[in-house]
Amino acid sequence: MIHRLVHQVVKTGMNAFLADARMVDDLFTELFALPVEEVESIRTYLQSHTLRVVNGYPRVDVNPPLVAIILSQEGEDEHFLGYLAGMVDEDGDPAMRGAEVQGSSWKHTFQLPVVTEHPDVTAAYYEALKTVLIAGIPTLVEGGCWGFQLSGAELAPDPRYIPEGLFVRQLTLSLNAPFLYFNRASALGKAFQVSGLHVDRSGSPSDPGAVKTNIGVFAEGEDE
Repeated sequence: MIHRLVHQVVKTGMNAFLADARMVDDLFTELFALPVEEVESIRTYLQSHTLRVVNGYPRVDVNPPLVAIILSQEGEDEHFLGYLAGMVDEDGDPAMRGAEVQGSSWKHTFQLPVVTEHPDVTAAYYEALKTVLIAGIPTLVEGGCWGFQLSGAELAPDPRYIPEGLFVRQLTLSLNAPFLYFNRASALGKAFQVSGLHVDRSGSPSDPGAVKTNIGVFAEGEDE
């Protein structure tokens, strides 16, 4: 599931970022040219607090600082011809060889709100999260994702999920990933197979010839 891959990238990446003073310096000193005293204050705060990474909407009982991973939207982005994506040529499971691969490309949009008790702290975590997601793109690619796009916005806390008085800045991540079904003559595949054929010659201008059928004739009131 894509949200678990995103969660892995965010959690692993943020832990590595916050534990490495050089990464803090690269972002806030080299890129943003903040004063040394301010960068040191940011480093001290980030390394002395535990950032929680949660799936789904943040809950009021989850204390900040935190970043949530929320699936805000998804949908089919590109269809394969007849949903057919190819065949399995080689696989560890012999039963999978020759299986039909069906599916389509889906576009997923995740909202990642960063929630803290101070606007400057929220901004610091937000910029760190951008760094982590960009650095984590190779991992997402290995997981079968592509078409990445990042955007962001300031948000007002929603008291249904986040206590008032906190500060929220949200990063939005969009990506594409395939959703595939491997049809290896399973029960699901058989469920959609047509088991009989009926041709009404009276509805055709020509005789279609002999047509074999395994559809019976049912009297009124009988079940098919």
